[in-house]
Amino acid sequence: MTGRARVLIVDDDATNRDLLVRMLERHGLATAVAEDGDQALRMVAGQRFDLVLLDIIMPGMSGHEVLGRLKGDDALRHLPVIVISSLDDLESTTACIELGAEDYLLRPFNSTILRARIDASLERKRLYDEEAAVRRRLEAFNEELEVRVQEATAELHRRLRELTGMIDVARSIISVLELDSLLAGIMRLSKEVMNAEASSLLLADPETRSLRFHVATGAAGKAIEGHTVRFGQGIAGYVAETGESVLIADAYEDPRFDPGFDRLSGFRTRSILTVPLRTTEGIVGVVQVMNKIGRESFDVHDLELFESFASMAGISLHNARLFERLRRMADDLRVALEKERWLSIEKEKMRAYIPRNVVDEISRNREQKLALGGKIVDATVLFADIQGFTRLSERLPPQQIVGFLNEYMTAMTCLIEAEGGIIDKFMGDGIMAIFLPRDAGDNHALRAVRAGLRMQDGLKTLKEGWHERRPEIAELTARIGVNTGEMVAGNVGSETRMDYTVIGDNVNLASRIESNGRGGEVHVSGAVHRLVAGHVAAHPLGSISVKNRIQPVQVYSVSGLSEAGRQ
Repeated sequence: MTGRARVLIVDDDATNRDLLVRMLERHGLATAVAEDGDQALRMVAGQRFDLVLLDIIMPGMSGHEVLGRLKGDDALRHLPVIVISSLDDLESTTACIELGAEDYLLRPFNSTILRARIDASLERKRLYDEEAAVRRRLEAFNEELEVRVQEATAELHRRLRELTGMIDVARSIISVLELDSLLAGIMRLSKEVMNAEASSLLLADPETRSLRFHVATGAAGKAIEGHTVRFGQGIAGYVAETGESVLIADAYEDPRFDPGFDRLSGFRTRSILTVPLRTTEGIVGVVQVMNKIGRESFDVHDLELFESFASMAGISLHNARLFERLRRMADDLRVALEKERWLSIEKEKMRAYIPRNVVDEISRNREQKLALGGKIVDATVLFADIQGFTRLSERLPPQQIVGFLNEYMTAMTCLIEAEGGIIDKFMGDGIMAIFLPRDAGDNHALRAVRAGLRMQDGLKTLKEGWHERRPEIAELTARIGVNTGEMVAGNVGSETRMDYTVIGDNVNLASRIESNGRGGEVHVSGAVHRLVAGHVAAHPLGSISVKNRIQPVQVYSVSGLSEAGRQ
């Protein structure tokens, strides 16, 4: 609804009409009046109104009939109607409401109530108009979208037809060895793909500087096969002489066009595409298509596509070389695909021996030689070791030891990786894991401590199963030590054999904390404790002396996670 709302007052009493007109215009509304039902219906049919105030008792057509006509018209049924009548009759009131009136007010009416009813009705009308406008826009959008989808679908079908034609041409070049059959097949396909009425291929004779119609398709093709054209004669001769591709929308308007062949064949050329046929020897002929089916002329896209066909036709003249090239390409592709498949398999195998991030780095830089060296990182290291494993290995057969270790290492690895840790190496019954920072705010020390606690819980779960199956190992415990700080991460070793690992004083300290630890517990350094203090329950164990460090190192035993540490 734009501008002032328009209200139509329908009443045979001039006094009533004037009263309502003054009141509504003071209220900021535009008004129009009708003295009877017939006039009202004519006015709403030709003008826009936002509300009708309708009297019931009028000469000629009654208000009930007017209301019924309005609500029975699909174009007007949403126009709100308020009935204002002196007829205080329940039956009349009910009839009006059932016919679709917004309200029924008795005269004399309260002007405040009437204005409220009018405002409410106009608001509903405004909302309806807005909804209708949105609906119309959606319908228009859907119609436009449908047109675009149809156009896009038609374009896709066109491109698919072109692609299919290109594939068929490639197959023809591979499968047909006889030159005439090969070129005839290419021109037939070009006619189909270009959606043209006719096509032709002219081969050049450098000695006579002429072109000969070698292949001609279409209704009049047979009539011109074998005929010759001099270089420079007509459009085909022009292309052979200059090497330029030509797109002509109206052949008879181009002075280069020779209508002699139209007279010879009875064919009427409208639009024409002509492109040179090239090989390594130069221009060896000309190919052309005539009259785009369903369109007035060809376009630039058609020209580009046809030039591709011409390139294939040129290649076909040297089919033996093409066969060899295609075979080499196919062989190379098979080798490349097989190599890629093999690399994918090997990559998965490598992940069982090498940290995942190292495998990914090797994969990303497979063309580069791996280099020794590293960089300083702030990270956390976890060492885990089975207490009493040496004595156990002396008592059990090697196969049982390997089976037990595999079960244990698999379970521990899953728990470490679940916290984002990287298995650096397995050392007999020992595990070394690295927790690198994920981002600037990552508490990698907390992730390492959580992993250690989960490993102790996981070992308890394993031992419950071992009580029945392997009682000799059911009482084993593990020591776990964790330290954090700066260390060097990178490739360490030789040019022919290297490991990705972390080294440094902080790594050594983590190993020393583990070796001095107690079975079944997670021991951490003071540096780790400072980073996880609000997230774990821990108590100090005292200090240990570490080689190459002047001050003893404070060690803590972590017994569990606080609520914050579990998040």
